[in-house]
Amino acid sequence: MRKSVIRFALPGALCAAVFSGQAILSAAAHGTDDPHTAGPLTIQSVPNGLVVDLDGGNIQEGREIQEWMYNASTAQQWWLQRNGEHYKIKSNVNGSYCMARERDGDLSRVVLRGCDTYLADWDFQTLGGEKYRIKDPAGNYYLHVWNETPTNGRELVTSGNDQIGSYWFLTDLTVPRRPMPSDPRLDQVTFLTAHNAFVNTDEGFWGRFPNQSYYLRSQLDQGIRGLQLDAYASGGTVKMCHGSCWWRERTLTAGMQDVVNFLRANRDAVVTVFLEDYTSPDQLRTALGGVNGLADLVFYPDRYGVRERGWPRVSELVSSNRRLLIFSQRPGREGFGVMYDRDWTAENYWSLGSGGNVDCYSRWGEVPLSKEEPGFRRLHVMNHYRDIPTESAASSDNGSKLRNRVERLCGPAARRKPNYVAVDFFQKPDGGATWNLIREMNTYW
Repeated sequence: MRKSVIRFALPGALCAAVFSGQAILSAAAHGTDDPHTAGPLTIQSVPNGLVVDLDGGNIQEGREIQEWMYNASTAQQWWLQRNGEHYKIKSNVNGSYCMARERDGDLSRVVLRGCDTYLADWDFQTLGGEKYRIKDPAGNYYLHVWNETPTNGRELVTSGNDQIGSYWFLTDLTVPRRPMPSDPRLDQVTFLTAHNAFVNTDEGFWGRFPNQSYYLRSQLDQGIRGLQLDAYASGGTVKMCHGSCWWRERTLTAGMQDVVNFLRANRDAVVTVFLEDYTSPDQLRTALGGVNGLADLVFYPDRYGVRERGWPRVSELVSSNRRLLIFSQRPGREGFGVMYDRDWTAENYWSLGSGGNVDCYSRWGEVPLSKEEPGFRRLHVMNHYRDIPTESAASSDNGSKLRNRVERLCGPAARRKPNYVAVDFFQKPDGGATWNLIREMNTYW
């Protein structure tokens, strides 16, 4: 992103051109919405969120250019340089080499070449909102992903395909910061979120790989505003179990009552619950129906018209007393206030891996982190935890590694900062790098 976070909207003249079938004017030819040349950037597929990547980062004539998940390596960084009426796309690994077509004409492979060839010339056609089509100047041939389904290693080509598969974001390596407004929208703020909040040592999960240290209510009292909970049907009720139910787990009804009681006692608080859901709609409806006062607090994004109006301001949630958002990984629960997460959020794959790998890519192939829809921004959920949690690993993971993932990986991959940062073993809010990061993130959007 160059200067600001911009919602995607085609200007009127461009809309007319698109719907009449006319070509969109080239930015290189007319100087309008020119792609920026001030520094390195990524070239990111609009339909699948993957980025243009130099295979293996190796500088070699004829080396294949491919699509890959974002990992902030120099192999994914490119410089744009004007060349008369056109542009060169120079590798940030070695600026003497450029992205080039293998030959003129339709269906040409995209490879690495010396920058002095005319086959390394490109035009950029603006689509608005920092989206472009990247075109062969010699004809109506466009850079596009071979397949819109995210597939690491899929080669890039040029062809006559000028539809969404040939749409690209030009994204800076860091997310630009705007000062936080005094009355921010929900999608402008950031909440620290407890992964597997119910799996805590205070509630007896010793020896079963606990993820947190404190009771559910204590987490909320300390400032946690997002809770990731698992819901399993067990013994005629719904319990908060991890992997499978043993015998002493609390019910989801009891856990959600803790949330409601906290909201009643803290009238300016907004809490979001994310359910890893293994129940039927009827089972979940019954469990939530047993929570005293829950129905009066639940916010319904579909009834509010979020897709048309955008997310409400936090002050609106507070004044309307609709201060509880609930999302489930299963659809069909909207009627009683539980939204299907894939309709409203974008979420990265959850695992850091045993070695603490911090790549950032979508958990759901059909919902890239950078997905945009007219007038609507999904809430960005950033998961940051390991397969097997330990407090010592979390202490390391939640410091500079967390900041790096927010600012250099997940932020640029999603083209915006996270709204929820989910971690294991959060520290108490009286200090520590995690809370300092969250406080800093709530000074900008």
